[in-house]
Amino acid sequence: MIDIHTHILPHLDDGAKDTHTSIAMLKKLQQQGVQTVVLTPHYYGKRSNPDTFVQRRNAMYERIKEHIPEGLQTRLGAELHFTGINMPENDELCKLAIEGTKYILVEFPFTMAWTGELMSRLSDFIRDTDYTPIIAHAERYPEIKRNPALVFELVRMGCLIQVNAPAFLDKHEKKLAFALLKHGFVHCLGTDAHNMDSRPPELLSAKDAVEKAGYVAAWERAENIMKDVIEGRQVRVECGLPVKKFLGFYR
Repeated sequence: MIDIHTHILPHLDDGAKDTHTSIAMLKKLQQQGVQTVVLTPHYYGKRSNPDTFVQRRNAMYERIKEHIPEGLQTRLGAELHFTGINMPENDELCKLAIEGTKYILVEFPFTMAWTGELMSRLSDFIRDTDYTPIIAHAERYPEIKRNPALVFELVRMGCLIQVNAPAFLDKHEKKLAFALLKHGFVHCLGTDAHNMDSRPPELLSAKDAVEKAGYVAAWERAENIMKDVIEGRQVRVECGLPVKKFLGFYR
């Protein structure tokens, strides 16, 4: 398995608080059968430029490098907070892509409207760089919860969609997460793990829940797409039918 979204590197964001926690998180993922972990600390443009961020990220990686469990592969990346406001130039943002690839994990705003201007900024980034945004934890955004058809638009623009695996176990998020899975809009999976207690690295129980619900093929499809992403291969996905919301239900 692959975990494409984590906050395991220490001292960088609201993730792992120290090296001990980082190593414990990596060990837990390996125990669950994870072979590759992408390390994606938050990047906020207002706080630092990409070069400074990458230097700090790499320094924190060096602290844990010798302690990574044998056989577990890691890739460096970032979770780019994409607001369209006061952001670095596109070529600078590309420095935040998953190591060795042209894929970049993108977090959209939670508290501001997704305006046409924001969508145009994302479209411009894709066109100008030929990099592919992976929209992080799609099931969590209020904008998508209100209008799940937005996922269809993002995929049509050229984005991939990532869903947090624990969402399939959460009573508030699993309805939308399963609807996205059913419609073929789950291309990547991640734990979005931050620590060992409140937001632990948990993939296996989510996989079991998905398999029990009858979506084994959909989980395997996401795993295959992530393998292509990690290897830097071009991924092409077809747009399924948009998810619709009716009387609080997703279908």
